[in-house]
Amino acid sequence: LTKSVHLCGFKMSLFTGLRTLALLGVVSALPDLPDDECNDDNCALRLLQIPNLIQAKQPVPATSTSGVYLSNKASMAFKWTAVPTSLRRIKRKLREPFEGKENPFGHLGSVDDVAAWLKTFIENDKPFGDLGNKDVLVPWPEQDDDQLGHGGWVAYSRRQLCHITAKSFFGAETPGYNSGLRRLMKMCPRKGDFRKAFASLLAACSADPTLANGGQGPILLTAKANVAPSVQEVKDKATAESVQMSSAGLRVCDYDTGAGPLENVDPVPAEGCQPRPYDAPGVDFMIGGLKGQATQDISASWFGGYLFDAGACGLGGGQDERLSVYFPEVTVLAYFLSQSHPFPQLRQPAWFLGARNFFKTLDGTARFDSSMELVDVPLDNDLVEVPLAGATYKISSSRPFVVFMSESQAFFEESMVNLHLARRNRLPAQRDMGTGKWSFEKQVRAWYRSMALTSYDEDVQPALTSLVSSLGAGPWLAGLWWGDSQLGFLAVWLGQALAATTWNAPLPLDYYIYSDFTENPGNQCYVLPGAACEECIRRCADPDPPKSAYWMPDNAYFQWRPCVPDKSVCGAKGISDIVAAYGSGSVMDLWQAIESKVKDGPISSNVFDILLS
Repeated sequence: LTKSVHLCGFKMSLFTGLRTLALLGVVSALPDLPDDECNDDNCALRLLQIPNLIQAKQPVPATSTSGVYLSNKASMAFKWTAVPTSLRRIKRKLREPFEGKENPFGHLGSVDDVAAWLKTFIENDKPFGDLGNKDVLVPWPEQDDDQLGHGGWVAYSRRQLCHITAKSFFGAETPGYNSGLRRLMKMCPRKGDFRKAFASLLAACSADPTLANGGQGPILLTAKANVAPSVQEVKDKATAESVQMSSAGLRVCDYDTGAGPLENVDPVPAEGCQPRPYDAPGVDFMIGGLKGQATQDISASWFGGYLFDAGACGLGGGQDERLSVYFPEVTVLAYFLSQSHPFPQLRQPAWFLGARNFFKTLDGTARFDSSMELVDVPLDNDLVEVPLAGATYKISSSRPFVVFMSESQAFFEESMVNLHLARRNRLPAQRDMGTGKWSFEKQVRAWYRSMALTSYDEDVQPALTSLVSSLGAGPWLAGLWWGDSQLGFLAVWLGQALAATTWNAPLPLDYYIYSDFTENPGNQCYVLPGAACEECIRRCADPDPPKSAYWMPDNAYFQWRPCVPDKSVCGAKGISDIVAAYGSGSVMDLWQAIESKVKDGPISSNVFDILLS
């Protein structure tokens, strides 16, 4: 690697020369780094990959009618590097994460059987067809720090996803495209819960009858939302269409608070709501059980959280990080579809259709998730046909998955004083009723944008309406971004009422209440009134969640205990009272009441009490 090059008679740094070639269209676009940052191993490796980018300059057609790779974006082809494929190495890599467990894949097959299938698959399979000397397709170019950008979507077949997973798991790279998936595998090369999840996915690939005899199997669809509308556009919709709060189709599940059925509110159907006993999970939107119910992932700006910052290879962190272990297909797609730095993960909001949950016992409390026991992974018994881009394709219907965040990350300095106030819904910054970056109106807009069908490309809308019949969610806004749990519920309710009107059929909001959600345990109790709130707080700490069930910064603990202890904050009014007062009115009636009353209300009173005073 030389320090300078001669281009058209001019001497310049290698990076400047390559960037010039990129501007001329001779090579594909380079990372947007100033010259003085191109001096480490990462940059040097990217520069060495340039010959592959030159060869891959010609885009591959983005759509087909074969069911093998579909996208509304142009695409780029890349070649995998070779990896050793001896049976001995494959078996060792499969066994490493399980640390001596005799039969880690259960009904999916023995390690020997899975390894034998993988050897042939890695060495010979070409699921993307004839790409010349290339092997895999990626949507192109990058936009919004990932490969889909605003409104982009891509469908890979299950065989193609198995191919991407297998190549990455055993160490192959795609020179010219340094995906987050490859970086995750490199960070976690042998052990950890992610390796368990990916190995289990590969075992499922080997046992899948839809992949027999070269079959492509069903598709997996990833779709990102378009650019967010302005708040005024959202309000104009609410006013022009006289949108009613009843459009949200609110249903509530008391998962473990002890409050029981709530007045004025429909319950989540029993298939999707079974309160947990003392020592085991029940059924909630993360365990799954209600057909067509989508799982809502409370993300950061990207899916999967801060794994690279933490160097985390296993369960931990918040809900987002835990779901990324339990849904390995979502993680493969989200990390493969970005090469941004330092967070090479798909940006939100995004839908994932056709992905499956692989393990038992991850509920909203995360008290029981450590065992990672395989479920009976559906292979071909949950397939349905959905329309996509003018054709029909088979897809797994088991768990629609949607990823998005509130617009409130880092809205205050996380000192101990501030965090203790925030966890008790008493931080003034939580009640911003203005027009600022983190104000309440931005939270309503965030939910609406993420859930409105019209936020997504027209080609994928029929697939969404075919598979999604309700949405399961927990304390959005009031998890590790430390929002007010009562305002969080109100933003969710308003946003869903608006978004549901864009779907072709009702889209009920299934709202789950926890005494000890894995993020900010105990805080959601404050959506309940009086004695019910106090009992909920008591349950959170009886006993305390195990350390494995949550993550919080040190400043967030109360005397080194995780649950919010302050029962004095429990107010007179709860979610039932709010629904009784506003559930039959319009979206704008409630929205205006919140902004006018809460702005001038005392911080010593709860939001629900202020609204109903």
